[in-house]
Amino acid sequence: MPGRHCCVLGCKNGDKKLKQWREGWCTIHSTHFGTGRCTCDPPFKLITFPTESKDSYARSVWIRNVNRQMSGRIWTPNQDSRICSIHFVDGEATLTHPYPTLLLGHNDRVITGRQPPKERTAAVTVPCKKRKSNSNEVDLCSTNYALVDHDYFEYCNTCVYKEGELRKLKDQLKVLKEELSICKQKIVNQSKFNPPKMVSLLCNDRKVRFYTGFPSKSAFNAVFSVIEPSLKKVRYWKGPSYQCTTLHHKKFQKQRRTKKLSPKEEMLLTFMKLRLGLLDEDLADRFQISVSYVSRTFTTWVKLLKVFLKSFVFNAQKDDVRENLPPSFRSPKYSKVRHIIDCSEVFIEKPQNLQHQNQCWSDYKHHHTAKYLVSINPSGMINFVSDCWGGRASDKHITLHSGFMDIIEPYDCIMADKGFSNLLQEFTLLHATLMTPPGRHGTSQMPASDVAKTKEIANRRIFVEQAIRRMKFFRILKCEVPLTLCQHLDDILKIISGVCNLYPPLPKY
Repeated sequence: MPGRHCCVLGCKNGDKKLKQWREGWCTIHSTHFGTGRCTCDPPFKLITFPTESKDSYARSVWIRNVNRQMSGRIWTPNQDSRICSIHFVDGEATLTHPYPTLLLGHNDRVITGRQPPKERTAAVTVPCKKRKSNSNEVDLCSTNYALVDHDYFEYCNTCVYKEGELRKLKDQLKVLKEELSICKQKIVNQSKFNPPKMVSLLCNDRKVRFYTGFPSKSAFNAVFSVIEPSLKKVRYWKGPSYQCTTLHHKKFQKQRRTKKLSPKEEMLLTFMKLRLGLLDEDLADRFQISVSYVSRTFTTWVKLLKVFLKSFVFNAQKDDVRENLPPSFRSPKYSKVRHIIDCSEVFIEKPQNLQHQNQCWSDYKHHHTAKYLVSINPSGMINFVSDCWGGRASDKHITLHSGFMDIIEPYDCIMADKGFSNLLQEFTLLHATLMTPPGRHGTSQMPASDVAKTKEIANRRIFVEQAIRRMKFFRILKCEVPLTLCQHLDDILKIISGVCNLYPPLPKY
């Protein structure tokens, strides 16, 4: 189908031209014309004819002004017939200029609107002068001259004034167009060579906490200063199929590509994805880079940050733990507690492999999850985080096979939920003590002593739940993790745990 088009003779405007304009590139907004982010006006608009039922007179005037000639019949517009805005004085049909009058493709007089009747000039009597002749004096009679009231006999001051104003407006338009082109070029150059500095977002501690998850601006800068000396040796991720040979390594050392983002901006990008759970395309628009560059940067920095921040998660010495016990743990009954453990789960996307689906399904969450073990000391500092397991794995299996048993020392006391009570024998073999709340036996009511003990343990074990909640302040652990990020979950947990250990202690001292 031909589509909507301007029906004026010689005018080629229509849907095809508007489509070509929308596919063009806007240098001001750095996107295609016609998208939501581009607010530029189109070169023209296609205006519909007035309907016969609403305004039959205006419709007839429009048809008469278009003045298309058809062989043997009168031309009438069809459903695709339009008149583009360049044929209207105001760019559209307004109360002042409701009819198309410009560039109609013919020289015939067009109707611009109903004009009021002009006043006709009355006849003026011109007296005759007396002339003397040789014979006699003749009084020439007065002659009546009727002034003709044609338009071309009148001198219109308004038209001359309008022409002068129009000339001034054209000159102003020319100057404004030149200034606009200069401004557009400046914007293009600035966006090309001076992209917006996203580091300016980190102006205070509140902004740093919101965008990165760090407790303060000084903490973010301190971590970056530790990593910065190692950045010269970092080679960025280029995909699993890329193999770096000796030749590539030498070429990398000689010619380092200039990157669009500074190292601090790349670190900010990585933590914005972890803290806010942003998609790669969103980050690409924010930093004005490509989606592939976002993916390569995130993968590289996750591996790099894990190397440095995993050292922030460590098992403190027994004497140091006892010296910094909070008041609720200073009683002899709980003074030997060194570890408070619990498991948590993260929603993940449904795997394609049936065996993986079975391993990741969690009956507790009714979703496919990744499960991990978290251990803290009584002051709330994370001292162990396991790798991720499938949601089907039990708490006992993760505790025994995650490496947590390797950090247990003799005479340690481990506080846990009653779901870990089946690990009593394993901890006893390591000469350690497992402290869990007493469970109910059968249908009998719990004695008052067991109820009091359960409350005491719950009031102290709540700190591990607060530590897990602090980890899930990073929204990437609260949302459903896509399969493309599941391979980085172990590293992400180490990074988040290291950042959480920069916060003040959880218990009140």
